[in-house]
Amino acid sequence: MFFKGDRKSIELMVNAFDFFTKASGLMMNRSKSNFYCNGLAEHLIKGIEDETGMHRGTVPFKYLGINVSPKRLSVLDCTCLVDKVVDRIRGMGARKLSYAGRVVLIRSVLSTLHSYWARIFVIPKTVIKRIESMCKGFLWHGNEQNEGPALVSWDSICQPIKQGGLGIRKLHEWNIAALGKYVWWIEQKADHLWVKWVHAVDIKGKDWKDYEPTINSSWAWWKICQVRTVLRQVLYGRNGPGGSYSATQGYKFLVPEGEKVSWYPWIRTGWIIPRHRFLIWLVAQQRLLTQDRLQKMGIVQTNVCFLCGVEEESHEHLFFRCVYSERCWALVAT
Repeated sequence: MFFKGDRKSIELMVNAFDFFTKASGLMMNRSKSNFYCNGLAEHLIKGIEDETGMHRGTVPFKYLGINVSPKRLSVLDCTCLVDKVVDRIRGMGARKLSYAGRVVLIRSVLSTLHSYWARIFVIPKTVIKRIESMCKGFLWHGNEQNEGPALVSWDSICQPIKQGGLGIRKLHEWNIAALGKYVWWIEQKADHLWVKWVHAVDIKGKDWKDYEPTINSSWAWWKICQVRTVLRQVLYGRNGPGGSYSATQGYKFLVPEGEKVSWYPWIRTGWIIPRHRFLIWLVAQQRLLTQDRLQKMGIVQTNVCFLCGVEEESHEHLFFRCVYSERCWALVAT
């Protein structure tokens, strides 16, 4: 229970709570329960303890695996989220997985951990960058350290598959798109207790589209109003969803799809083995560690093809001009 107000309002809330618990048949052990308050004088807090028999709790507290606090979430408050990502990476046997297997786990496991939090809170950008860094390290090096260069930039990886990426979500944009659900609920005056409270206490009959928060508004409320501004076109524009909103629609608005790459059909063929599909994706990106690239990096001294030992090893030579490659193509064609 959260309390904020004077002694009279607190007594009314306690009586209403007692009536609700008795009417609904709920059983609550008050000696094992806590209440949380913000901005109350000590004598009022003492009065609540005497009136309810509950003890005052400290914030943030954990509920359904998430730290709950009336204040802005700090980086320290999100430590448990970062620790969960690290534990999942270390428990996956990442070094034994192929690149394709790591991509699947980033989509299905690591991004899902963030998505759960992103639908509830505005996650600090420092935490988002840390999670993305761990995902990059997991993809290219098999650990959370992200030490060493990546074959492809993270921005390119987060592009839709048709645009040459791997379809991994950008975490910051997904956080904004997910919070757009709150904006839509307020606009539609959804049957939620929080929405009713917002309309009664903050908006007070004003037009939500043009509402501006006051200087005394909480940080979380300011952020929700900012999300409304960012997603205004998709929520209220002529090209909006027209009666519904989803985080996927908001994300597509924030990360619009561009022109389809010409080699997209190569990696979408159903019969290709996933690890081969990833290899073809690297080839199309010109990001294989061929001898010519390794020489430019200063890793090797010679750029001669390892297979034929005659010409310079490049992507084009390795797959189309090398004598060994030509023999392989001939055998496949027969």
